[in-house]
Amino acid sequence: MSNQITQVEGCEFSTEELQLFHRYYKYDWAAHGLESASVNQRIDHFASAIDLPIDTARLRSWLRTMGIIDESEKSDEAKLYDRFEQYDFAAAPGFNQMLAQVYDTSDVTKYAIGERMDRAKAEYYNSHVEPLDYEKYREFKIVNAPKPICPYQDLWDSKGTDKEAADTLKFANVMTIDIAQCLTPEADQVLTIDVVNRMLDAVKLAYDQKYFAVALVNSRCSSPEPVFLPALDKSPDSSTELLKAAMRLRIELQNLNKAKPVIIFANGMVDASALGLLLCSIDIVTSEMFCVCCSPVQATYPFISLYDWACLSDRQSKVAKGTAEYILCNPQLVLRSAEWNALDLGIGFVSHRKFATSMEKILMAASCPPPHTRSALRKACAVESMYPGPSKINVWANEIHKFFAPLAEGKITLSDLTSQLQQVEQPWAGKYLVFANTQKSMDIASARVAGMQAVRSMQYSQALAMELSASIMWSQGITDPAVLFSSPPLLTTLLSTEPTKTPVQSAHKEVSGECPFARMYRKNPERFKNVDLKSIADHRSLNL
Repeated sequence: MSNQITQVEGCEFSTEELQLFHRYYKYDWAAHGLESASVNQRIDHFASAIDLPIDTARLRSWLRTMGIIDESEKSDEAKLYDRFEQYDFAAAPGFNQMLAQVYDTSDVTKYAIGERMDRAKAEYYNSHVEPLDYEKYREFKIVNAPKPICPYQDLWDSKGTDKEAADTLKFANVMTIDIAQCLTPEADQVLTIDVVNRMLDAVKLAYDQKYFAVALVNSRCSSPEPVFLPALDKSPDSSTELLKAAMRLRIELQNLNKAKPVIIFANGMVDASALGLLLCSIDIVTSEMFCVCCSPVQATYPFISLYDWACLSDRQSKVAKGTAEYILCNPQLVLRSAEWNALDLGIGFVSHRKFATSMEKILMAASCPPPHTRSALRKACAVESMYPGPSKINVWANEIHKFFAPLAEGKITLSDLTSQLQQVEQPWAGKYLVFANTQKSMDIASARVAGMQAVRSMQYSQALAMELSASIMWSQGITDPAVLFSSPPLLTTLLSTEPTKTPVQSAHKEVSGECPFARMYRKNPERFKNVDLKSIADHRSLNL
């Protein structure tokens, strides 16, 4: 792949040159007593100070292109245009009489009015002050436009149209993880262990320093509506190993996002069981096709991302306490882009029709080298984003605070909430009571509430260990929240002992005051053979 940055028309500098020139831009001149030095002095010093060969003529050309140049180095042409721009037209005799031609019609765009104003100023200046050619001035300003904030800012201005399809492979400094390429024709509607491992292999490659950013894109599922992340495989014989593989992928994605920006383009449905993969990053761009439903009625893997949900109100002050419980206990609520962005879980919304083109424009921002890459991506996303519409969650803010905040604080139980909602004669309350119609959905909702209360006081690695342990026990038929989410001190005491291969004769005797979790382990250690007990006991990241 070519190392030329070709997405900007007329750009003549290679990626390697731009990286080197960026060091010049960030160089601490004051530390070397050169804050008042001329451009020539700075270039000479920089060329001798760095440990890489540099073409000073190319650097000077780049400085002129970027508009980073000392006043003494400006050409006569540049000085002429500076005088033109600094001229006080408000006090110029007779200039106001020329404004009639500027505002000659009401059917005109803001851009056209601005261009007319510039032409009128140039005409007046040329006639009354000194010679000036407007067309040459306009061409000069385009070529020499200064770049505010970062000298690479103009590199992500796309020249494409909305009809063009995204070609993410052309960005040499972006590692693209195409979910569609990880899926298989045999199982394109589920995330199997093989699919998760292929995604994990791609994540490991993304650590390469030549990549400034990582993008998760696309998906391929046999469904009338687009699917971004399908469900984890529900096969009982692979559930434990699949949960471990998915947990490992989540950890790697989290670590990768600490090293470089991971931006996700979720243009489709995300299954609740795969939500942890999506929440590895806050840089998520959605469309109107995005949706996720966390219904306790249909959950197969009910304890996904409990830590993220539990910390939702703490991380975003605008989100009312109890919002996570409101979401995870609702059998019918579907989170779409409006709700997702209102919860501060994404950075932008782009319409489905323009999604491919906007994705390409946003990824162009990754041309901006570290440490500015993440900021550049977010700014480009802000330019492309639209208003996603009103959030259904914000509509019920008062109800969330009244009924669900006490549930989040542990002041009431889910049974108490059920009793309260039965007294509320409104349709929204009746929708919540659906989870109480079956024992399974009631068990899931109760366990989710207990799980969030448990992980709120934990570190992230501890919470992941708890989540994995609870998910495995749930798949084995254990539904008691007191067992699924035993406190860390009890787990530490219990799990510091290696599993006994042969149960001792006294294993079935009752022990007064014994923890239920400990009693089950003592009676049958084999049922916990797939749980990484030592890692959970030490509160470390799991060795998956």
